[in-house]
Order: sequence, then structure tokens, then C-alpha cells
Amino acid sequence: MQTKLLSNLIKECVALMRDVGYSEKTISTYMEIWESKVKPFLSQMGTEDYSPQLGETFLLSLPEDVMLCYNRIRRCVTILDTVFKTGKISRYVPKKQEFDFNGEIGFLFREVIAYKERMRTSNSTVDGYKRILGRLHTFLRFNSVMKVEDISDKLLLEFVNSSQINPSHRFTVIRGLCRYLVDNNLKPSYFGSLVKGYRFPVREKLPSVYTTEEIIAIKNAINVNKLGGRRLLAAFLLGSCLGLRRSDIVNLRCEDIDWVHNTITLVQKKTRKRVELPLLHEVGNAIIDYYRNERNNQCKDNHVFLTLSTPYEGMSVDSLNAALQSAIKSSNVNVERRHHGMHSMRHSLATRLLKDENSLPLIGEVLGHMSYNSTKAYLKVDIEGLKKCLLPVPHVPEEFYTQNGGIFYE
Repeated sequence: MQTKLLSNLIKECVALMRDVGYSEKTISTYMEIWESKVKPFLSQMGTEDYSPQLGETFLLSLPEDVMLCYNRIRRCVTILDTVFKTGKISRYVPKKQEFDFNGEIGFLFREVIAYKERMRTSNSTVDGYKRILGRLHTFLRFNSVMKVEDISDKLLLEFVNSSQINPSHRFTVIRGLCRYLVDNNLKPSYFGSLVKGYRFPVREKLPSVYTTEEIIAIKNAINVNKLGGRRLLAAFLLGSCLGLRRSDIVNLRCEDIDWVHNTITLVQKKTRKRVELPLLHEVGNAIIDYYRNERNNQCKDNHVFLTLSTPYEGMSVDSLNAALQSAIKSSNVNVERRHHGMHSMRHSLATRLLKDENSLPLIGEVLGHMSYNSTKAYLKVDIEGLKKCLLPVPHVPEEFYTQNGGIFYE
């Protein structure tokens, strides 16, 4: 087992913490925990050397009376482990749920996932397959199904219907699984017929949109004098004025902005489509204000939007959502029965462009849609435009109802 002298590891951690911008107060707090808790524990173990395994043992040995500060101690150990393994400090990212794909069915599911990876399926889709096939594997075990030959259409439909949130996600993966089984001659050609014919109720999806007045109210509710306010304002304007998705906002990099030609050029995360958008005056000024007065420009990370505390890295989607929800709440805009995330700002922009009689191809180009059908969804909320499509009801003369003695009328 590889180890490092704890005193040397602590010096290395302190140097890295100062390098990424930790305050001296925070560093002192961490050093106190390392010196007063970790070092005495190692002494009890008869060593001065540290390893991640010993760090985990230390956490397991903590008495109940320190559970109130457990997260801070856990973070101290995480920093030791990260520097021990990688020589640098990075943000803690929770591990994704892992599944034990054992047995004959587990081997099959691993093959399906490997096939998706060979087909260059996106990472998010592959993760979805892992998650849903992992749950299916557990479901089949509970039903005492251990062999591929015992998997039936009925069981697969029971699994799809057992989802309380969104069965469509499970349905998509199960349909792909059936196709794989048939294509690889693991099941007869008719297998999956019940799944293919399965129909679950789908609600009509109407984009949630906000009026210009409501968007202005939300923008005005963003407090730029509060830490994170300038960052939120710049991000909000990118969504409401340029229609960027939240994933593209948090992944936007400094080099994506061309200040000479006033353009923003990026490859969308969702569609992998390259888009070029004008850097509007209001948007550009908000980004500059954020650069000058709030962003830590000394760090090496080149994301436009950074975390507000150390280690300074690209901000997360969750942080953006939480900040936006706070601003919407402060604005007193009524969001009842409407989605109120950054994507609704994108919907609102598309609707405004449509009301200004811009063509659907132009709107699709601005939003970076890959399909014309995606843009057509906004026709459903353009009430004034739909009214123009109404046909007048022709006048029906009274004789029509009284013809032949009024028999037709009766």
C-alpha cells in the first residue's frame, strides 16, 4: 500500500490551497483538523504515514459527537486523498450510482452498453442506458429471472409501468434492448411486439413562456450588489436575449467571445451544432461588468462563469438554477403552472421572434435546432398568429333548416 508522510502531505495541500485561492482562515481550519484529529489517529495506528485507506478508516472511527461537523472533516480527508492521488485540488463531484451487472443477464446488459459506446452514442445517453438497465437488472432479479431466455415482453412492460415519474425514458431503453436481442438472434423476430405497440399517455407539451414585462421584472430583481449577482445577470441575459441553453451558458469559454467582431461562437452541448450569435450591447456590457467586478480572473480556468469560492472552476447548472429561482421569487412574477427555469427564457425568446413575424427557419437557426419540427412547437403558443389562420364561418340561410318541411332540422 502506497503511503505519504502526513506532515509532507499537509504542506503540499496548504501550498495548493493557497494557489487556488483558499482564504487563510479556511486553511487554518483545515490544518487544525489535520493536526488535532488525523495526526493523533495515525499515531494510535502506530504510523506517521497517510493513505486514502487510512483516511477512510479514520472517518469510520469518528464518534457520534462529531457528526455535526462531519461534512467539514470529510472534506478535509477528501482534500488529502485528492492531493495524494492527483497532486491537485478539484471540486468534489458525487459518484454516479453504480450497478452490479453480474450473471448471464448482467453480461448481456454490459454488451448492450458497449454496443452503444461503439456506435458513438452521446455520454448522457450511455449513462441513461446504464442507469435504466441497472434498475431492470434489479427488477428481474426480484422476479427470479436469471436467464435471457426467461425475459418476456410482459415483464418488460411491467418494468416500464413501474416508473412513477417518466416511463418514456424507460420505454426508449427497453425498445432499444428488444431491438438488440432480435438483431443478435437472442430472441425471435416477433419479440418486442408488445413493447412496440405499447402506448402510454403523453401530455401535450406547451412551451412555458413569459412576457417582455415579466422578463424585465425578473432581470430587475437580480441584485448585482450581492455576491453572484453580476454573474447571474450576465447568464440570464445570455438565456433571455440569445436563447442559450443552461448547459451552453455554464460551458461558455472566454475564447468563445469575439470582442472585435461582437459575436459569440460555440458548439452546442446538446446537438453538437456550431452556432454563431451576435454579442448584443446589453449582454456584452453585463459580461464586462462581471469580469471587472466579480470574476476571479487570476485563476487558470477559462470558463466565463466561475464558482464564487475556491477552488475556482466552471459554475454548475445547479448553481445557475438556484440563483435564477431566487431572482424569480424576488420579482413576484406569477409562475403558477409554468416552468420557470432558464429554458423558459429560451422559449420566451422564440415566441417573441415568432410574434415579430420572423420565419421558422430563422428562429431555428438562432436557437440552434437540428430539426424543423423542434421549431414548429412554438406555433402552439402564438395565439395571435393562430387567429390569423381562422377561416370565417359561412352564413347559412334559414331555408336550409326549413327545407322539406324542416325534416333535416328535426
